[in-house]
Amino acid sequence: MTNKAVARHLKLTADLVELTGGNPFRARAYGSGARAVERLDVPVETLVADGELSTVQGIGKGLVAEIEELLQTGTMETTEDLLQSLPPGLPEVLRVKGLGVKKVRTLWTEAGVTSIEDLEGAAAVGKLADLPGFGKKTVENILASIEELKAYRGKAHLRDAATEALVARQRLRDAGLRADLAGPVRRQCNVVDRVDLVAVGTPEAVAEALGGGTTHDDRVEATLPLGLPLTVWTTTEAAYGRTLFERTGPEAHVGAVAEKAGLGDVAEEDAVYEAAGLYPIPAPLRDDPHWLTVAADGPIPALVRTADLRGTIHNHTTASDGAHTLREMCDAARERGLGYFGVCDHSRSLQIAHGLSLGEMEEQIRRVERLNADYAQEGVDFRVFAGTEADILSDGAMDYPDELLARLDLVVASVHTGFRMTEDEATARVVAAVSNPYVDVLGHPTGRLLLRREGYPLDHEAVLDACAEHGVAVELNANPWRLDVDWRFVRAATERGVLVSINPDAHSTDGLDDTRWGVASAQKGGLTPEQSLTSKSADELADWLTARRP
Repeated sequence: MTNKAVARHLKLTADLVELTGGNPFRARAYGSGARAVERLDVPVETLVADGELSTVQGIGKGLVAEIEELLQTGTMETTEDLLQSLPPGLPEVLRVKGLGVKKVRTLWTEAGVTSIEDLEGAAAVGKLADLPGFGKKTVENILASIEELKAYRGKAHLRDAATEALVARQRLRDAGLRADLAGPVRRQCNVVDRVDLVAVGTPEAVAEALGGGTTHDDRVEATLPLGLPLTVWTTTEAAYGRTLFERTGPEAHVGAVAEKAGLGDVAEEDAVYEAAGLYPIPAPLRDDPHWLTVAADGPIPALVRTADLRGTIHNHTTASDGAHTLREMCDAARERGLGYFGVCDHSRSLQIAHGLSLGEMEEQIRRVERLNADYAQEGVDFRVFAGTEADILSDGAMDYPDELLARLDLVVASVHTGFRMTEDEATARVVAAVSNPYVDVLGHPTGRLLLRREGYPLDHEAVLDACAEHGVAVELNANPWRLDVDWRFVRAATERGVLVSINPDAHSTDGLDDTRWGVASAQKGGLTPEQSLTSKSADELADWLTARRP
């Protein structure tokens, strides 16, 4: 379980304590524990194993025991007891944008709201008007957020689904069963609604290995802690390849391959493609029919891997809204085998994220210079690039003057405010930004947050045309909530010669590990190492940045 997952669980528990009218000091203890875990620069599991978690400020002995329970079982008895004490639909109300715990408690105790359906009905008939803090605009926003939540129900981010899928797979393998991921997790879909595995064995043996489940003739069904349905499809060694192929999907791909040669029992999946006269197609590519044509003519090009990335750009530090200092972030990047680090703290207009003023940006440049000098003196082969994540203002201008941007090594331009735009307005704004000669990378192009917020509408073709014209790379933001640019536009970028920059957008040291989810999405889009900006060495990146500046 990652530090972020532990922190999320502790934060939920804090909210539940407050929601149920519990001891406020207890709620604050869970909240403080969540923040402490988020700031850790080592895995919480390591501290637990070494008996050092109690030394972390903000985590008392009682909380240490509960975190140990969470790591062992995937939940905490306290959390489960609190959930059992609430109406089943009430925790989901906490996810409605604009509603803090206090407002949700008010809705529950004063308006009888126990689910988002109750909330939707109360808002629609004007029942919320008499409650404090529920003006007309708030109610409109609540209704819009409810529509989004209903659309997101039963879905999970790839990171969370994959984590639980791998645990289930390991249980099967520990029982001596051959088992692999299948379905949307294996295809590395950004968002998934189920988890599928394939295993050699009887349904009874699989259920025993999982510790439960409902058995059928060809499968075992269960529910993961995340709430997603789990299906383990059972097969024989002789039919393993066919079963894995069919259960990986998607249906359209399976049907297209089957049309070419039919589907007979084969032990290995590659034999399915061989029988159809095709080169094997990696699972992440199977949602795009383009690759069927490619595979008919020759092997699929090698896709980018995490090991291909030579460095990281677009990261944050304590100078803006990050949890760790520049040196701490750079050292963490070095520990991960990377050769360079781009610091891109927020620009001045984004005050909510402590964006850097002109003076603070000057100090940041000097800070980078000092750290590069320190590394050189220490004999460390590592380079720090001074950069910014500059806000794209409403008219497409940059948040800093060109005179300052010209002094930076690296400029990532992103939209963070003013999302209520038409497609024409958003496209014009972004195109104006990438036309700036000092913009190197277009950051998270649509601003989406998966399962939380739709991105603003954008004419991707026009934006990518502008990137190609001005030599600007497009970011594939690796944060599992973003994965933006969407994988569906990766090929459109590379066909135009636009480099794709897989950036973790790390706000803490463990955020650097989010790169793996960006790589997963990049693979789904067919990205190769040669098409990846951060697959360049430090010198190659520096040359690329220098060559494109005026």
